[in-house]
Formats: sequence, C-alpha cells, structure tokens
Amino acid sequence: MEAVAVIGRDGPDPSRRTGARDRHIAFIEGAAAEGLLLLGLPIHTEEGRSAGSLMVVPADRVTDYLAREPFAQAGVWAVVDRRPMRIPRLPWRPWPGDAPAEGRMSILFADGAAPVEALAVAARDGWLLFAAATRDREGAVLVTTHAAPTDAQAWAATALPGCRLAAVHPTRWRPLPYPPLPSG
Repeated sequence: MEAVAVIGRDGPDPSRRTGARDRHIAFIEGAAAEGLLLLGLPIHTEEGRSAGSLMVVPADRVTDYLAREPFAQAGVWAVVDRRPMRIPRLPWRPWPGDAPAEGRMSILFADGAAPVEALAVAARDGWLLFAAATRDREGAVLVTTHAAPTDAQAWAATALPGCRLAAVHPTRWRPLPYPPLPSG
C-alpha cells in the first residue's frame, strides 16, 4: 500500500497546539473513519511534551489531508515533512481497541533496509504495530508497543541489525477507527 508519512514538527509556541487540539481530535476521528487517515500519533519528547505529529495518509490524498488538518491550518506545525512510503503486507494484528501499556508506545525513524522477515515476526508477535519502508531514501518508519524508547532501541538493535535509528520518540496511542493494514 502506498502512503505518505506527514511528519509535522511543532513550532516554539505550545499555545497553538492547545488552541487547535479539540478541532484536531475531531478531525482525525472523522478522517480515520473515512480512510483519509491510516494512522496518527503524537511525537513526544523524552520529558513527555508534544513535539509534533506522525500522520500516515494514503499517497493520493495528502493534499486533501493537509488542507483539512487543523494543526496544519493553525500553524501548530512549523515544519512539515512528507515521506513517501510503502506499507508491506505482514501478519498485522488488529489495531488495539484500547491503549496498551497506559497508551505509551514508541515511534522509530530508521535509516537502512528493515528486513521484511524480521518485521513479519515482530508484527505477528505483537511488538510491531506499524511499519513502512520509506521511498525517498532507504529507511523505515516503525511504531512498536514498547512503552519505553530504550526498550524499543534494544529491540531494534537485535531485530533490525541493518538499520541505524535516526530518532526514537515516545508516543501515546489513541484508538480511532483506522482502516486495517494490508495483511499477507
């Protein structure tokens, strides 16, 4: 499945996020239900503060998404990167209906090829909630169920030896009616 990771990095004024948050939550709930949003997660700092967002949208709907996204419209995101990606067919588990580990998870941005076999094992075993290979350069965006980023880093060092982690961020899960990932 072709998709785009919209990575919004917050600007220096946290009041913008606070002011647009309710509109953003209402929007992403509807966007997930209509298939416009495949996955959306906040990017947190180690201290737990919001630093941005990871939003995964179908490749052919990025412009529509950004035109309607309150965080984009209100200037919450000072920088918006668009990373084309391919979501592999893996033995994905259904999206969690509630927040695992008190909602805490980890987002990993990796450079280098992530072996599909290792990703399949991690998806089947429940450690990997989402993964996609980036298409603009060799790399991957992954979301694991590890509550602590250090645990996600340790897992990646063992499971993905060909990858170098560019960044690992804590995040929180919000159950939304996301469409299922491609299974295989």
